[in-house]
Amino acid sequence: MKQYDVVRVIKDDNKHGISKGQIGTILEDYGDNHYEIEICDKNGITIFLGAVSGEFLEVI
Repeated sequence: MKQYDVVRVIKDDNKHGISKGQIGTILEDYGDNHYEIEICDKNGITIFLGAVSGEFLEVI
């Protein structure tokens, strides 16, 4: 995965409040399989912005 890839959350992450199926964009690759992602709602409003492990993401 790399910066600006569009990703899908593949499993719930209660710690961060993201759910399986949500779509986001990688904003930063921190290395060690951790990424800063942004998830927006249908209106373009950010609903999540934070760092998560790549184990929760897949590139689409």
